[in-house]
Amino acid sequence: MPEVNIQHLDKIYDGGVQAVYDFNLDIKDGEFIVLVGPSGCGKSTTLRMVAGLEDITKGSLIIDGKDCTKEPPKNRDIAMVFQNYALYGHMTIYENMAFSLTLRKENKEIIHRKVMAAAEILDLKSQLNKKPKQLSGGQRQRVAMGRAIVRNPKVFLFDEPLSNLDAKLRGSMRRELILLHKKLNATIMYVTHDQTEALTLADRIVCMSMGHVQQIGNPIELYEKPANTFVATFIGLPPMNMFEGVIEKGCFKCELFDYPLNEKQTGLLKDYDGKNIILGVRPENITRAGHVKLHITNNENLGMNTLVHGKIGGVKNVVCKFAEWCNYQAGDEIEIGFDPEMMHFFELPTVDEQGKEVPGKAIR
Repeated sequence: MPEVNIQHLDKIYDGGVQAVYDFNLDIKDGEFIVLVGPSGCGKSTTLRMVAGLEDITKGSLIIDGKDCTKEPPKNRDIAMVFQNYALYGHMTIYENMAFSLTLRKENKEIIHRKVMAAAEILDLKSQLNKKPKQLSGGQRQRVAMGRAIVRNPKVFLFDEPLSNLDAKLRGSMRRELILLHKKLNATIMYVTHDQTEALTLADRIVCMSMGHVQQIGNPIELYEKPANTFVATFIGLPPMNMFEGVIEKGCFKCELFDYPLNEKQTGLLKDYDGKNIILGVRPENITRAGHVKLHITNNENLGMNTLVHGKIGGVKNVVCKFAEWCNYQAGDEIEIGFDPEMMHFFELPTVDEQGKEVPGKAIR
């Protein structure tokens, strides 16, 4: 049985505003699940429903075989780590980590053993007598994690825990989270808007937009086989380049260029002849061998590779990622092509009956 079973979860607020639509997910014991999407997509609301901090409007939540849909948070055996740490400033680090166990009136020896074990895992043993204000942001976040660890919950919930940290510290904390997950073999639900966190941390990613799940899969699946235009442009940095055009007799034609398709692509798109579709190409899958003219606007040299920005036909912005240092100047012109094995095709987006845009599905 999955550690967490979420079935047909909806969240509707007063006034009929719906934040989450028909969310379904089975989480295996010890799995690291990351919910990712832009602000307002419903990911934190979903996490808060699992935590019991938001009522579930419709659907069910099963944790370790127990129906927790209506259970209060204290009966769900979960621990939540918040974005703002939520530490008690007047308490020492030891007291903060021991707080939940003290409330339960656990034996003092057991509390001490659990706190010291968590402090050992998180490299906090030398900080236990300090107050939160004496620690760095990264150390405070580790204290918040330690407070969750001592409870030994069935499920850990993380709500954007690294968003208050600087870029360098976020990188080191990501590595610590990976090691922590391996040490504890914990079941984790983790919310972030940062796709780098999602790609580096997750066993599986749940990509959300406008309250709907867009795709669930492991990181490489979402990167290499995006289910629709939203996932294609949200996952990956820089985002996928997209071109709208029509399929005509084995050729993709748009206003800016014609691009011949190979036999495999022609077979894939045989039912779309004469129809408009979208061609997607990731920046790293653009080559410097082709017939599409790109007018350079600027470079971003990143050491071992370069992001080359330019325009096709003077109107369409395109980003290329070349695996070397490039010294192009603004106004230079190069000819580019697309790796035929890494070209993506999508149907055009549509509009639903509520007037919301529905991303175009991948053509497989």
